[in-house]
Amino acid sequence: MFTGIVSHIGKVENISHPNDWELSISVQKLSQLESPFDFDKLIIGASIACSGICLTLKKKSNNILFFDVSDETAAKTNFLNWKIGTIVNLEKSLKVGDELGGHFVYGHVDTTSIIKSIEKINGSYKISFYVQDKFMKYFSPKGSVSIDGVSLTVNEVFSDTFSVNIIPHTWAYTSFLNFKIGTVVNIEIDILARYLERLNAKK
Repeated sequence: MFTGIVSHIGKVENISHPNDWELSISVQKLSQLESPFDFDKLIIGASIACSGICLTLKKKSNNILFFDVSDETAAKTNFLNWKIGTIVNLEKSLKVGDELGGHFVYGHVDTTSIIKSIEKINGSYKISFYVQDKFMKYFSPKGSVSIDGVSLTVNEVFSDTFSVNIIPHTWAYTSFLNFKIGTVVNIEIDILARYLERLNAKK
């Protein structure tokens, strides 16, 4: 389980497909104020969210993380758009007692979405995303959503799009810095919305 609060970014170093996909990501340091990723305490088998995709660490070397990615995961996320040099958001799994600064995120991507528009408003950015019709029922103003692993609050909801506001810090210290119209992102629906739908379906 995760919170959607990105601690570091990573850069894709290599992608190969011998059987399942094999992925290596180097952890990047953005500023001197950033906390260390703490590789020494990172155990093999740990869950790490990579732009919203929960992956299992199979190996580590210096500042590089190694993962396997199944064809199922590749098909249901934006992973197939990744290439060497792609920037991804990283978050280690939540520990009991950790501060929950975002919302409960599981790293199970529900769908992908395409950026429709980006509007700069003072130092922040308003971004609109296209979503398949069958998923629009899960979005509501002031509700939560995970976009590429980042916990965000939904701003506006329309027939086939929703929007969020990105503050300058989030824009500068996540993969959002490279967003442009047409970028494909991973979407994880707020688990509370799923439970409410299930409860209502039983009435």
